[in-house]
Amino acid sequence: MTSHYLIGVAFGIFGGILTQVGQLLEKRAVNQVRVDSRENGFFRRLVKSPVWVSGVIFGLGGGTAAYMLAQSMIGPALTPGLMASGLVVLAVGSVRMNHETLNTSEMVGIGLMILGILFLGLSGLAINSGQVRTTLVNLHALQRIAAFTASFFLFSLITRSLAPRINNRKGMLIALANGFLSCLSDFWINPLLALLAIVLGGRSTTTQLIIFAIAALILTMCGTVITWQNQLAFKYAQASNVVPVAQVPIQIAPILVYFFIFALTPPSSISVFYILAGTILTIIAGFLLGRREEVSFD
Repeated sequence: MTSHYLIGVAFGIFGGILTQVGQLLEKRAVNQVRVDSRENGFFRRLVKSPVWVSGVIFGLGGGTAAYMLAQSMIGPALTPGLMASGLVVLAVGSVRMNHETLNTSEMVGIGLMILGILFLGLSGLAINSGQVRTTLVNLHALQRIAAFTASFFLFSLITRSLAPRINNRKGMLIALANGFLSCLSDFWINPLLALLAIVLGGRSTTTQLIIFAIAALILTMCGTVITWQNQLAFKYAQASNVVPVAQVPIQIAPILVYFFIFALTPPSSISVFYILAGTILTIIAGFLLGRREEVSFD
């Protein structure tokens, strides 16, 4: 393994830790606002909380910066798995800092999620910037990208629309909808990073400029909606349940990106085992973590 690869892995892990520290702080702020006042103005009161602002700085600021560095070094297939290493911090912090409880099946679920993420990380499905730029000039690949993007937007809309209709599952469904949007962010940040120097240097083609603009628009929209919906999910469910549930599509999507969009082959025969094992464990973990009934605070 090269030093470049190892540095990318380190940024992925560090980004995951910062992101989950931010989530813990946001959840703490949501709990305080939710208990202090149940009248209208939940978001207005939330943004005035120093704890919530600190969470945004840690998670959306520091976590995103580390995530982007990891993406630029090792690509979209490995980074989401490495980022999810912060689930260990989330599990411990949820109990110690936010006084959440975990039953036996949920502890097993978090353990299986971490093991599944480890397997997916060991699969070695790295994608570099050169492969991203090559893919962006292929018409068939662009069609696959369009299908992938439209499908995940649709999955997110369907899941989010179900949230108000299913009792005791609002937070989980909102989190799942966020997970689908995060898949889009995880993918579209790569065209943005791959084309950034070309666009800023004034050397981009019309097609590259359009793709860059689409990537920036999707990332801005997804980031805003995810941040807003996270706070809603935290109103109804524990962070230790909500965040891992969102990881189910986040961990599976890179496999589609690697094989469907980039049409690459596994780096080794053992990679197939890691991919299958990681995917199965992640799905089982999501089921175990999504079983808890929620309490409405409307």
